Amino acid sequence: MTTTMLSAQGQVAEQQPGTLFAYPLAPDTCSNLESRCNYIITHFWDNFDVSRPITDNAAFETTFRDFVDFFRYAHRNIVMSSVRDFVNKAQSNVSNLQKVGKVAERALYGPDAEYWSDEVYVAFAKPLAANKQLPRSVRDHYATQLARINAVQVGAVLDLEYVGADGLKHRLSELPESKTYIVLFIDSSTDSAIGRLRLSTDVALNALLESGDAILLCLSMNGYSSDWSAAATGYADKWIVGCSDQLMKELDLRVMPCCYILDGQRTIVNKSLSVEGLMSAVNPRY
Repeated sequence: MTTTMLSAQGQVAEQQPGTLFAYPLAPDTCSNLESRCNYIITHFWDNFDVSRPITDNAAFETTFRDFVDFFRYAHRNIVMSSVRDFVNKAQSNVSNLQKVGKVAERALYGPDAEYWSDEVYVAFAKPLAANKQLPRSVRDHYATQLARINAVQVGAVLDLEYVGADGLKHRLSELPESKTYIVLFIDSSTDSAIGRLRLSTDVALNALLESGDAILLCLSMNGYSSDWSAAATGYADKWIVGCSDQLMKELDLRVMPCCYILDGQRTIVNKSLSVEGLMSAVNPRY
């Protein structure tokens, strides 16, 4: 992120290389970090006309990511108001709107996003999915993302169908009662194999599984086969193993491997966690 001073006597900072404009500076009357970030977010785009063609895509992305970087310190209502205002203005130029969508996806939704927020990203994706001036393929892209996000929002109850190593269909809701359910989604990548190995040897996680305080369901994103079933016998002893080639299309699985944490009623408590995120959640010292 470009370094921007949060306290100054003037109204804007010196423009940094690779950005579109000099960023606003919070006045000294803003006495804490949240109020300063609220001010900066509110006035961030004051001197930029998003209806005019964006010609420097790299500078726009750098500037947009700097805008997003303030979100984590600002009040939710300020963030959402600023995002809605920015998107509304961007809709006057369809080409710009597409660029905004691509950058927002990378900054807020994609696997390399520095700040994940379904609520903020949906505020960008909804107008893109609904704008009939955009190509159908573009609208469908964002509509698909919205459907996946809506299907597994934090606070929603999750149930899904999978095929077990026995070749039979099972459901998440059929698992024994537990305080916590962990659903680990993996694919055939090296990252998934390494992640599975790390989790299988994690002391804190194994203690939870051994005590019955947690149940881990490991789901491979492929269809059932005898070869997969044979390989599944090599998974950790306390893991319940299954597969499905449909879940990638239905659920919000933006990283692989991907972890969901559910409470005893199968309500989603956290989602889209990396292996490191899951290990941190079950082991505060991690």
